[in-house]
This record gives sequence, structure tokens and C-alpha cells, in this order.
Amino acid sequence: RQRDRAKTRLPAVSQGAARLAAEIFAEHHALSGRLGGKLPYPLVADIRAQLGHLIYKGLFAATPWEHLQHYPRYLKAIGQRMDKYAGHAERDARHAAGVQEWWQKYQERLEKQRKAGAVDPKLLTFRWMLEEMRVSLFAQGLRTPYPISWKRLEKAWGDIAA
Repeated sequence: RQRDRAKTRLPAVSQGAARLAAEIFAEHHALSGRLGGKLPYPLVADIRAQLGHLIYKGLFAATPWEHLQHYPRYLKAIGQRMDKYAGHAERDARHAAGVQEWWQKYQERLEKQRKAGAVDPKLLTFRWMLEEMRVSLFAQGLRTPYPISWKRLEKAWGDIAA
């Protein structure tokens, strides 16, 4: 029964995945073209780092669908950040520093847990909370699927196994 059910759903699922992939890669291509412009190095470096963590070989196999479907919004948020940067450089730098601090903590904890042989699922959830925080800070108009704030990040961090 499962096989027959899967057979009937497979075309729709594969078409949806193909549409999502096309949208993700079109947004990524557009952003990559804009990074060569007149943007300051700290902004470009931060965006390239973020893109490197979002778009990588094996992305579709490694990223759960529940997060993958938000990629177009994440990429649009990066574009909006680039658009707004000139008028809000100081605010952008302040927000970027806050996100970078959390990202560093996340990376360190992830590495520690991988070496120990078990990654807390809450840590992986936290990773996506950071992406939502970026949307909230740099492109509020795109909205997040749930409320996010520095305080919520702090609380979530406290719930993650060391």
C-alpha cells in the first residue's frame, strides 16, 4: 500500500522539489551577481559566509524539507539586507555582530557534540532559529513563521545539551 501511495504522489513531490530548487538557485545566482558590486567588505564577507552555510553540495539531501522550504525567504532577506545597507550601515553591523556571536557559539557546540558522537536535535533547531533571527533583523517585512528575539535565542540556548 505504501509503495502504491508513494507512486501516485511521487510526480507531485518531485515537481514541487524541482520548483523549489529552481527558485533557490535563481535567488542564489542573483545574490552572487550583486556581491561583486560596491558593497563594503565586512558585509560581503558576512553574506558569503551565510550563503556558504545555506548553499552547499548535498543541500537537498542534508536539509530537512521543513527548513528547505524557507530557503527562498532566507535568500530574499539577504537581498533586502543588501538593499537597505547604505542607509543603515551602523545598525547592520550591530545586528551582524550579534548574529555572529551566536553563530560562533553554535559552531563550537556543534563541533563538541559531533566529537562526542551525538548532536542534540535542539542544537539543530537553534541553527534554524539563527536564520529566522537574520530575517527578523534584516528583512522584517518577510516575516518569520514564529516569534524570534535575542531573548528567545538565549532561552533556547539554555535548553541545549552541552
